Amino acid sequence: MALNRRIPRLLKENKLRYVGIFLLIMLGSYSFVLAIGISQNLASLVNTFTEAHLQEDLSFRTDGPIPDVSVLETEANAVIEDYASLDVALSDSLTLRMMSELERVNTPAIVQGMELSGPGDILLDPAFANANGYALGSQIETAGIPFNVVGYVSLPHYIYPLKNVYDILYSPNEFGVGVISREAFDLLGEADRVYAVRFNDRSQSLNRQAVELRERLTEQGVIVSDWIDIMSNKRARMVWASITGMKTMSIPLPVAMFLLSCFIIGIMFWRMIRSESVIIGTLYAQGYRRRELTRHYMAIPLLLAIAGGLAGAVLALPSIKPSVLAMVAYYNVPVVSIERSLLNAIIAVLTPVVFLGLSSYLVIQKELKRPPAELMKGDEQKTKVNALERRFKLERLPFSTKFKLREQFRSISRLLFLLLGVMSASVLMVLGFTIMSSFSHVFSSDTSDIYRFEYEYAFRTLQYGEAPGDAEVFSGERFYLEDNEGVEIWVTGIPPDANLIRLQDDQGNALPNDQVNITKPLANRLRIKAGDSVSFISKESGKPAVFHIDAVADTAVEQFIFMPIHTFNQQLGYPENSYMGLFSTTALEIPDEELMGTKALSEVPSAMEEFFGMMVLTVVGMTLFASVVAVIILYLVTSLMIEENRVTISLFKVFGYRRREIRSLVLNSSTLVVVAGFLLSIPLAMASMGAIYGYLGSMINLVLPTVVNPWYVALCFVVIMMTYELSKWLCAKKLDAVSMSEALKQGTE
Repeated sequence: MALNRRIPRLLKENKLRYVGIFLLIMLGSYSFVLAIGISQNLASLVNTFTEAHLQEDLSFRTDGPIPDVSVLETEANAVIEDYASLDVALSDSLTLRMMSELERVNTPAIVQGMELSGPGDILLDPAFANANGYALGSQIETAGIPFNVVGYVSLPHYIYPLKNVYDILYSPNEFGVGVISREAFDLLGEADRVYAVRFNDRSQSLNRQAVELRERLTEQGVIVSDWIDIMSNKRARMVWASITGMKTMSIPLPVAMFLLSCFIIGIMFWRMIRSESVIIGTLYAQGYRRRELTRHYMAIPLLLAIAGGLAGAVLALPSIKPSVLAMVAYYNVPVVSIERSLLNAIIAVLTPVVFLGLSSYLVIQKELKRPPAELMKGDEQKTKVNALERRFKLERLPFSTKFKLREQFRSISRLLFLLLGVMSASVLMVLGFTIMSSFSHVFSSDTSDIYRFEYEYAFRTLQYGEAPGDAEVFSGERFYLEDNEGVEIWVTGIPPDANLIRLQDDQGNALPNDQVNITKPLANRLRIKAGDSVSFISKESGKPAVFHIDAVADTAVEQFIFMPIHTFNQQLGYPENSYMGLFSTTALEIPDEELMGTKALSEVPSAMEEFFGMMVLTVVGMTLFASVVAVIILYLVTSLMIEENRVTISLFKVFGYRRREIRSLVLNSSTLVVVAGFLLSIPLAMASMGAIYGYLGSMINLVLPTVVNPWYVALCFVVIMMTYELSKWLCAKKLDAVSMSEALKQGTE
């Protein structure tokens, strides 16, 4: 059809505008396919790994061998296997945890190299080996015995290899794990005996089965310690938190951005088609059929939708593998295979096609319902004064201000277009920096303001008497909600006169330690306040316990309840004057065999540096992505504004307005909308992060506060305004190119 020859000419005349639309669709398609591909592959890799290699449901230590493991397995309907574990200091700051190979639970996965073939071989976790220079074929000397590094290994109960199970951050420069044969432990000497348990019935409550198993061990006279179920084991749950965070944050956001981009482009095409009403009416009057005109005006949006969606999907598919490998590098998960979903790519192409095709079809059909004579008169709607403009008294304002406001008020669709675009780009920026602020607040502020100790020692068995030196005693027990077993709560007993833990209320006043205090994140999550009572189920005994809350502590630490230790012992049935651990400002000389774990707060900064290194890259990526989206949207809006006001711009030139004045009137008319869009994005980003953090808290029991750093907000605002200035600069030449004859062409004096 001859009319189709007009399509290349239209694309050429407005090439920058259509390039912007193409890039917007491509970015939406790319982020959609990439985010879903990463989350699906991570979930598949972890699921496959934990199921194929029989991840434990719980583990514990004993004071001696269990009398008859096979009978206990039958009674508990579980697989129980023991292994040896020994921590070896390779240097003052480097520890290697040696473990014997398991065959029925937590079976090792060789990611590189060979399996163990003798007592002189060792398998290391890849991050530890790379960080400390242990290549395949090299030797590592532990406890005075040399071992050959024959392979790298992944362990299902050490996916995130923390030294202490209640730590948050991991640094391979300070800790790692290695697997050796059972025969090799005979050379190392005394080691801890650990039992790993995996229940056969996967449909029953893990907590109830664990309580029943513990009761059976008690009946046999076996004393257990280091009892850790998989839901409390951050070594296994931290990776699920990342996957959940990825799904919670990176899938809805790209999808929302994708749909928002389609919506914005749909509005733009709607305005473009309406602006061509004179041409449509002329073609209609010349005898072109409605079907022919519909195909003609749908050709460009469909062409751009197909090209942009296809380009984004094609670019995203090869990006999935390196992105997944980068994520897995922070965890110890074997990468068996990485799948690229053709269905996701098809969805990424069809979504803009359907959205833009439908919107274009509805708009052109609405226009073609009008008689050709009415269409040839042009769009009369833009000269009407709407309710928004009538509400504001613009007559008393200076001409420049009045003109800028009218430009926005008389085009509600364009106003909405710009507002949503700026908000979406700003939300992406603010989200990234809010994540950094929240983690920084938890890992630095709370450590220094609340925890006044340097070392935390957890004993394997109950201790009695007074704390040595200036140390302070504590005890703790884990609980869960009766209707939500995935939520773990720590109840901690501390001395009434404790100085190493200092809690404050929301007014900054110190809270006494001789009462029951609950941390604010847990109180908000349970929707309780001071004076309320709350009931939990003990993970140790399976019995309920009721706690009366005296005050809410304004802190962002984990989900804790602090109470006097004598009340703790009395209410939970522990002996008087007993305790489970020590807080100390100085290092204590305690034999390692007595300790379940030791945590030094000075180790947190080095792990934080690595953790935040990855986060900074993520935030930079989100900021760049948001900046590109903002530039495209702002350019599209500004260029559309110039196109719709060609006659007005021409009249300004006829009346003698200078170039600088015309630029100020036309290009700066959207400044208030841009600022308003950014300001509205801040509460939206905070609400989004609150929902995301709440969901993550159920996975790793780390409730993060939504902290907005004013400096980061200011930085985001500067970036948004810079993109706004860049879009104006790109449109300035187009504005300057409008000639004074445009007014005469339209028959306007």
